Amino acid sequence: MKKFYIWIILSLIGVGIGIAAMFYDNMLKSSATVAIPSVKLPFNSFIAGTGIVEAKSKNIAVSSSFSGIVKAVYVQSGEKIQKGMLLFEMDDTLLQSNILIAQAGIKAAEATFISAKHHFELIENFKNVSPQMVTKEKYMQAQDHFHEAKEMLEVSKAKLAALKEQSNLYKVYSPINGIVLRSEISRGDFFDSRSNALLIGSERVNVRVSINEYDISKFKPGTKAVAYLRGNTKKNIGLKYAYTIPYVVPKTNLTGRSTERTDTRVLQVIYAAERTKTFPLYVGEQLDVFIRTPEQEK
Repeated sequence: MKKFYIWIILSLIGVGIGIAAMFYDNMLKSSATVAIPSVKLPFNSFIAGTGIVEAKSKNIAVSSSFSGIVKAVYVQSGEKIQKGMLLFEMDDTLLQSNILIAQAGIKAAEATFISAKHHFELIENFKNVSPQMVTKEKYMQAQDHFHEAKEMLEVSKAKLAALKEQSNLYKVYSPINGIVLRSEISRGDFFDSRSNALLIGSERVNVRVSINEYDISKFKPGTKAVAYLRGNTKKNIGLKYAYTIPYVVPKTNLTGRSTERTDTRVLQVIYAAERTKTFPLYVGEQLDVFIRTPEQEK
């Protein structure tokens, strides 16, 4: 009886192995028929680099002079902006309270000044009519009180002017003509003045290309370059050389390829790019860039 069950179990195992072998064979056949996409290289001699799209003005993190609660936001991501346009306001409740207190202080200082002035003028008139009626000490006291009241009024007005000037710090304006690249602030949020919650930049874009250090000797400033969209080798765009940043830095833009080294340093080269309908280019987008080497030009 035991042998019978053993034979049944062995038969089931054999059937399972057979089915697995059939699936494996089908997978091999199907994988053999998959076409591997090929890239038509733009130049006979070139170096490749990783490009990242950035605003020509650089990506500007707009901030306020201090951290606090956001009172109002007037722009959103993707919106075009003009230089001097109000972007957002910080809550100024405490400041407005201080302004009201300062205004009340001015009224009190004005009343004190008017009273001191009237008293001094009265003492001065008495002295002019009859010098014996006003002692020198009394005259000097009235005069000092008048000057003190005048100075206090001027100080109160200066404090109010300073507070009103400070109110401008609660409003954040655009420093350039351009576009809002990213807005992650809303009314009522706590805004950290060191954050990158609001990014703006020019509408024109550049491509920052990182050239690995072992290819730097092959690079010649001013040479042509072509950029390809990631995952779409049929779309490419010509790039125009702008300038080279003469400082080699550690590589930070990783492609994710298994052959990529992470301990490499790179030379960063800036190329100008033109947006088109078929090649819109978004800030932060990575591109595959091929730069012609001098050997091709000879």
